[in-house]
Amino acid sequence: MKKFKVTTKLRNGIKDIEGDAINQKLNQDDWSVSDVKVGQVFYLEISDTQNINELCKQVLVNTLLYNFEIEDVNN
Repeated sequence: MKKFKVTTKLRNGIKDIEGDAINQKLNQDDWSVSDVKVGQVFYLEISDTQNINELCKQVLVNTLLYNFEIEDVNN
């Protein structure tokens, strides 16, 4: 089995409402933050590594809203 890290973030042009709310709250609490982006990270152990891209597209990631990156995290 191989280990992978899948990171998602909103596609360009999609408003990050959650990131905006966090950014606003941080600045209200006197943290000097200029930009917050919210995404997701999935850690997977999978035996069929040839299909990990399809697994992401079909199950894990809404590709209409999110881009994703697959990283091999085997040491």
